[in-house]
Amino acid sequence: MTTIGVAGSGDLAAFVARALAKAHSVRIFDTDHGSPRCDGAEQADSVIGLAKAADVIVLCTDAEDAREALLRNTDWLKGSSVVLDMGQGDPDVSRTISKDLSGIGITLVDAPLHAEDTESISQASAIFFGGPAAVLNSVRPILEAICPKVIHCGDAGSGHAMRLVVTAIAACNRLITYECAAMGARNGLTIADMATVLNKSSGYNSASARVLPALAANGRTADATVGDCANDLRKASALGMRYGAPMLLATMVRSTLDAASNRLGESATIDALAKIWEIDAGLPASGSD
Repeated sequence: MTTIGVAGSGDLAAFVARALAKAHSVRIFDTDHGSPRCDGAEQADSVIGLAKAADVIVLCTDAEDAREALLRNTDWLKGSSVVLDMGQGDPDVSRTISKDLSGIGITLVDAPLHAEDTESISQASAIFFGGPAAVLNSVRPILEAICPKVIHCGDAGSGHAMRLVVTAIAACNRLITYECAAMGARNGLTIADMATVLNKSSGYNSASARVLPALAANGRTADATVGDCANDLRKASALGMRYGAPMLLATMVRSTLDAASNRLGESATIDALAKIWEIDAGLPASGSD
């Protein structure tokens, strides 16, 4: 049985460890010195102890400084041949570190998980893989234990680039859907009827398919937070500027998310964004958290 070492912190590390522990031997180390415990996973007392017993290392931290420090400190990685970076990193940083690690025989690939809602991981989520196809073939069972949809996007760094593309489009779709739904509701249209029409017309998008039906039923679609979404849009805008591809609409959406963070709090889920348009349009509250 493959032994997998999970190094990270917070909800992402705990979720990944729980998913992997169902089919693999898993050891976990919390890089923030907390306790992302999960049933079936053994606790390691250091990253060095974690790596010594692991066939594959999975790095799960969204803190850029912490992730980069771990990847540039190669002492603990030398016993491992493959490192899967599932954090939300910068594509250029991933490319640079991957090249540096390859010089000492370590293959670093990026495999970020895009999931607005971990409770429905199989319906609207994917892992975007950046690295050699041969490595993907060898680690595919590990990744599919976390999320059944794994997409090979190219060389190292391309997985992180793809995640930013998808996250930016999803955020734009969600906000324009809320905005137009509020306008429609003030004109006497029901959310349910707008969902039916939009999802069978050129107005169809990921938000109309998932968010509008949930609004009509007072349901939920996400556990991703407003603060995290704003940070992702900030990264996407910076990446676009770096390569001469202006992210004008994404930057406007990021500003809207920053303002929403001030009103709702950074830890509010992106479902709670509906409240902004409901309040500003004078509509009854839907009950979104």
